[in-house]
Order: sequence, then C-alpha cells, then structure tokens
Amino acid sequence: IAGDNFSVKLPFDAQQIQYQVSNGSKVNKGDTVALVKGFDVHHFIDQYRSTKVLLEIQELHYNTNKKYFEKKVITRSQWIEIAKSYYQAKLAFEHVQHQMSFIHVDENEQISFISPKSGVIKLPTSVGSKMAGELAFDVIDTNALKVKVNTPIQLASTLSHFEVSPLCHLSINSIEKIADKYHQILWAVPSSKNCHLLIGQTVNVTPIQLLSGYKVAKSAVFEFKDRNYIAIKNNETLLLVPIILVGSNDAEFIFTSKTDIDSKQVLISSISILQGNLLSLGRE
Repeated sequence: IAGDNFSVKLPFDAQQIQYQVSNGSKVNKGDTVALVKGFDVHHFIDQYRSTKVLLEIQELHYNTNKKYFEKKVITRSQWIEIAKSYYQAKLAFEHVQHQMSFIHVDENEQISFISPKSGVIKLPTSVGSKMAGELAFDVIDTNALKVKVNTPIQLASTLSHFEVSPLCHLSINSIEKIADKYHQILWAVPSSKNCHLLIGQTVNVTPIQLLSGYKVAKSAVFEFKDRNYIAIKNNETLLLVPIILVGSNDAEFIFTSKTDIDSKQVLISSISILQGNLLSLGRE
C-alpha cells in the first residue's frame, strides 16, 4: 500500500554506497543494508559527537543556573538566554540522533546503514553518488504488502475472494469507498504461502462471487415461455418453480428462487417428457 513504506534518506553526501541486500529481500531490524563511504560521511559522525558533547555542556550549564535563577542570583533575561541555548543544543542533538538511529559505526570506523525496522527492502532505481536528502532505501512492512485489484463496482460487494491460480487465492482485506468511474479498488492478501508474488508484479485474477442460492443438477432445469424452471415434488404432484440462474459449474446450476424449496425433492429425469406435456406435444 502506498504510503506505508518507511523511507530512509541520506543525511550526508555519499560518494559510494555498497548495498549488502538485494532488492525485495526481507530484513530484520538492525540488519546491515548498505556500506557508505565519502568525506561528508565522517564529517557527519564528527558532527554527531560534537553536538552530543555540546548538549552535555549546555545541560550542565542549564541545571547549574536554574538553581541561581530560583535564588534570584541571575536575572530573568540571563536565564532566558541560558535556557534558549540549552534547548537549541537539545534540538540539534535530537535531530542528528534520529539520523544516527539507522547508522552504525564499527571499531574500524566503517559506516553502514542499518534497517530501522523489519520488512522488505526496496532500493532506489538509480545507484551511484548520492546527495544529502536523497532516498537511500525503503523498508516496507510485510503487513502492508497487498494486491491492488480494480473491480467493477457492481461486483465489489458480492465478491468472496480472488483466484490467481488453483494454489493461490487472495482474500479481500479492504474496499476503498471511492469509485474511479465504473471501477472500485479492492486490497487483497494471499491466503496461503503458495502465491510467491513479487512487489510491483501485475497478475490476472479470477473473481469468485459470494452467492446465496441453491445448486441443482443441470438436467433438472428446463425452459418454458422464456423462463427457467425446476419441478419439485409437492405431495403427489409436481410443482413448477420459476428460478433465476446466477452461476454454474461443470455439473450444476446455481440459482435463486422466491419459492422456499429447502429440503424439497427436485425432478432431475424425464424432464423432456414434462416439457413436452407443457407444450402440448405429448397429449393424445
């Protein structure tokens, strides 16, 4: 789903990025994603260390003068300047510290990017010299990996699931409540581990509808006066019941009917004789 990716951007210019994982591979939080090299890389690490030291100094200065201010040893204007310097140093450190949360420095001063969370890695299309602020990589939560399906509006509310293949079914996760002309977007997820779909892949799916009705052998259905019927046993006679066909499989029709036919016996043989009698073809 667009927007659910966690984007890691370069906090510095990098002359070289050596990715240690392949595009689309799964990583755990803290795994090494890439090694980075460049003059600005080490400058950034020095900046992090200096802002940390500066914050420690400003914090000590702040706490010391807070007591003086409470005892009215220093003026309010002096205290405001001291507090301002402290909070500026704190904000500067927190900004750099956030960027350091996905950077690792080993004992040999080798600098690498680590994944801030578990998920699937998506690398940028262009790899080479990178500038500060550009995308280093995306991490996509596995729960956000869904199949986007454009479906005709009239089918959206009656769908059960989608079939990619006999071994790969997609269950419907959510339905967007905004239409694109005659279509509606559905989000679906694999219901088994046999799908093996790739990020960005386009697949053809077969919609499987949710139908409320009855199933009967195809031989039981006949046509009379441009309507479809079945014949059910009603005591010692046959009752003709009009039906509406809504689907089929190899041997059966799926239909609906306004007549309650639960637990009723349906005529499935000699249908042609019955139909002939109705058409007055079998009378003497």
